[in-house]
Amino acid sequence: MPSRCSFSSSTRTAATVVIGASALLAAAGYLVFGGPHQAAPAVATAASAPVGPGSAVPSAPVQVAHGATGAMPLARTAGMPVDAPGAAAVKPLTGQQASDGLRAFVDKIVKRENLSRAETELFQARLLASIENDLDVVKAVQQFYHDMPADQGMERDMVRSLLVATPAGRSIVLHEANAIWADGDQSKFAEMYETYFNLPGKAPPEVIVRALADGRAGAGADERTAVSRLNFIGTLAEQKNADVANLRSDAIALLNQTAQSQGSDMVRALAVQKLYRLNSPAEASNIAVAQLAKGAYSDLVRETLSSVDSGDVELTPNLRAALATAVKRPGASAAERQQFSEVLGG
Repeated sequence: MPSRCSFSSSTRTAATVVIGASALLAAAGYLVFGGPHQAAPAVATAASAPVGPGSAVPSAPVQVAHGATGAMPLARTAGMPVDAPGAAAVKPLTGQQASDGLRAFVDKIVKRENLSRAETELFQARLLASIENDLDVVKAVQQFYHDMPADQGMERDMVRSLLVATPAGRSIVLHEANAIWADGDQSKFAEMYETYFNLPGKAPPEVIVRALADGRAGAGADERTAVSRLNFIGTLAEQKNADVANLRSDAIALLNQTAQSQGSDMVRALAVQKLYRLNSPAEASNIAVAQLAKGAYSDLVRETLSSVDSGDVELTPNLRAALATAVKRPGASAAERQQFSEVLGG
């Protein structure tokens, strides 16, 4: 029985996709955005050794999905749940057919050609069933995904959305994240951080160290990379072992630095939201009051209200007063005021 959740991407808005398959891919995870702080469930998939630059991609150990439990479940596709027994009845693909099918899929996206829901569902079901049963297909899909250039970011995300509906497919996605890290290809770091964010505990320890170092150094990054990096750093909130104690302290220092930076409002507010989660609700309430006192802005107010609603931030009298003042400022948006009313009932 497949269960449903999303494979979160960093950006709050998706690129416009003018193909009939976009609704299907939304179900599979590509267009499912819960904001940059959307929580990700635990996963149990197999990772493989990463590859070096310019090399062929070694195959990843693939976890068979039949009856699998404990792996991160994602939204099933409309029409055919790929983890269901019926998916095994579809005609399997060969390695070459899998590569050709993915190439045709990407070409239609690039050319903005129509791609029907039924066509996409059938290809996805065949692809995933073949991945589970044929190592040659695994190798072909890994190589195709790895060879896609960084400037095909939307297309890479949509291929990822085809794969993440089963544990075997997620093993390939994780394999590619490991390959990006091994290659040091910073143009794909946003995608790498998103994958590790959605697969907690699967990132090599060196990745979080690098993410913190890049953040402290103010390493240049586009907004997607900056947001996905903060999301990934925020996963330290779920890690309670002693090995990450120092990293948590480093993360808090970095998040404070980012919150006071000259970056975009969205990135600054996201840094504050991660600070909330790395502290107790009572401590987070004091942080929220202090941040609002430095200057309220829409993203900060809305992130704070969302964090109050989720329980990450305790609603104290001081915080309620600070939020009430914030939504009465001249620049407050209607969305802020509505959210304030919905969360606080005022």
